[in-house]
Amino acid sequence: MTGPRHFHPAEWVADIHEIQNAQGNALFKNATLSWLEPTIIERDVILPDHHQGGEYLYAIVRNHHRSLRRDTIEYIGLTTNPATRFYNHAKLEEIRSIRGTVSISFAPIDFIHGRNRIRNIGRALEEIEHILIWALSPAYNDRKFFSLPGMGKNRANAWHVINDGYRFAGRMPREIVFPWMLIKPGRDRSLRAT
Repeated sequence: MTGPRHFHPAEWVADIHEIQNAQGNALFKNATLSWLEPTIIERDVILPDHHQGGEYLYAIVRNHHRSLRRDTIEYIGLTTNPATRFYNHAKLEEIRSIRGTVSISFAPIDFIHGRNRIRNIGRALEEIEHILIWALSPAYNDRKFFSLPGMGKNRANAWHVINDGYRFAGRMPREIVFPWMLIKPGRDRSLRAT
C-alpha cells in the first residue's frame, strides 16, 4: 500500500537520532526485533517447540502451494511465556484449519538500555505489537486497528523499530518509525516577483 496521494514526510531531520529532548535523550525509543526462522506447527501439535522464557513478539505465517505470495503473515501477537501461550489460542486454531502450512516465528526484543531505558516492558511490548499490526495489517488481528498505538490514559513512546533476522520473503519492513508526520503542502506563493 502506498501513502496518501500528495502527502510526503515532514522534513524534520536527516537522522532519527538527531531528535532529542532538552536533556539530550533521544525522543525515539529503539527496539530491535530479531525474528527467528519460522517453525512449522503440525495440526496435532499443541504448541510450538520454543520453551525459553522472556518477552517475545510472534508472527503466525501461512504458506499455500497455490498462493501467489510466500510467507503471508496472518497474525502478530506477544507473549511473556511462549511455553504456555498456545494451549488455547483461538486464532492459531482458526488459521490451522485452513489449507496450507502454518508456522510461527518468535522475535526476542532487544531494548537498548542506558539513556534509552524502558521503564514499563509490558506497555512497551503492547505498543510495539500495535505498531506492527498497523504496519502489516494481518488478516486475523481484529483488534487494535481502530485506535492509535499507545492510546489510552498512559502516554505512548515514540519508536524506532528495527526488524532483524528472518525477512518473511520481504513482507516484514526493515525499520518502522512511529509516529512521524505526513504533510500535504499548499501552493508556495512566497517568492516575491522581481
